[in-house]
Amino acid sequence: MHLLENITNMPRESARLNSCKMKFKISLGLLLLFALRAIGQESPIDWVNKNAHELTSDSFSVKSDLSFLKEELRGKNIVALGEASHGTHEFYVQKARIISYLISECDFKILSFECPESIMKPINLYLQSGEGDLDELMKDMALYNASEIHTLFMQIRQYNIDKAPEHRVVLTGFDSQDFWGDPFTRDQHMSDKLIRSYEVNKYKTIVWAHNVHIQKDTTAKFMSLGAYLKKQYANAFYAICFDTDNGTVNVWNDDFEEHTFQAMEGSLSNTLAKARYDAFFLPLDRKASPFNGTISLITNIYSNWQEPKPLPIKPGLDFDAMIFIRNTSASIKQIRK
Repeated sequence: MHLLENITNMPRESARLNSCKMKFKISLGLLLLFALRAIGQESPIDWVNKNAHELTSDSFSVKSDLSFLKEELRGKNIVALGEASHGTHEFYVQKARIISYLISECDFKILSFECPESIMKPINLYLQSGEGDLDELMKDMALYNASEIHTLFMQIRQYNIDKAPEHRVVLTGFDSQDFWGDPFTRDQHMSDKLIRSYEVNKYKTIVWAHNVHIQKDTTAKFMSLGAYLKKQYANAFYAICFDTDNGTVNVWNDDFEEHTFQAMEGSLSNTLAKARYDAFFLPLDRKASPFNGTISLITNIYSNWQEPKPLPIKPGLDFDAMIFIRNTSASIKQIRK
């Protein structure tokens, strides 16, 4: 009987063993599934740290520091460089570095400022021929009459000296005092000027303006400059906003006037301040970006001082990329020598 009992119980033991194996496989599968989900649900800061390109302020490391831009901007003919304010030293320094790279490595020929053409035209003549006094020519540029921009113009003048006319960098302005009376039509007028200028020769163009102008799918009730450029040039237009968490800034009150600021708690600016790098380039148009489909807030400071009101943006739609600098300082007024 003992032998017969063992033989009878064998199928039961086998079934029990198979059941344990099945439970083990299910448990293992669930663990793997949870692990994969955990990987796919990395925190926003982990994603930023993984995808950001660290930036330095060294003018001698431009080619190595910014080499990723050559692939990032392939097929882009109009690149807009924004700014959260018109009076920030670090924005000006990084923009100058990017402009230098785009000119020397990516064949950009036009630099166009959010500034009246009447002011930029004589400065461009200086950049082409050396005619005039740059300090005197810049005096009407308000917040752009800054030492950092003076240095940029001198660098462009030096670049142009030994170039044939068709290979020189040309400076233009796409704004006008005539546009300032109606803020709801100003962006359309500015875009019309930029588009007419670009269509003349199709030279690759760098646009220098405030973030509120270059954003593409604006969350406001009227179309921005960037929205018009996107409509005209589609994916050939690329917009980079500049953002910061805290620091000092110059605004305009008949002269430079310095103020301190702090990004709003919980804003995108405040979140990015927790990233690994002090200053970095971050692509926003990646499908895996945790900011896709959100409306986020970034630092926004106007030319005349008022309490900063964050700018709502759609990352990846309003801007293709961002330059973020955690702590920034006021720009430096150019003093006539």
